[in-house]
Amino acid sequence: MSPLYDVGEADLKNAKFEIIAILEGVVESVGSTTQARTSYLPSEILWGKRFEKLVHYKKENGQYNIDFCKFHNVYSVKTPSCSAKELDELRV
Repeated sequence: MSPLYDVGEADLKNAKFEIIAILEGVVESVGSTTQARTSYLPSEILWGKRFEKLVHYKKENGQYNIDFCKFHNVYSVKTPSCSAKELDELRV
């Protein structure tokens, strides 16, 4: 279960936590490990938003293209303001 299962939109505004994200991978050309770290505070979480699609597959050449110009782009989606827990309880 998600640690954010009980968190609704209003709760998020007053919450005191930090999400730490770590991405680790290998640079193929040299075989070295690389790591990126960042963190997110509740004020940086966008309720009711999704990231735009960055990755597109081209069948003609069998390659994936990534459009980094859209890296920070989001769009609105219909999202209830209650927590996932409250939403589950409403559905029962």
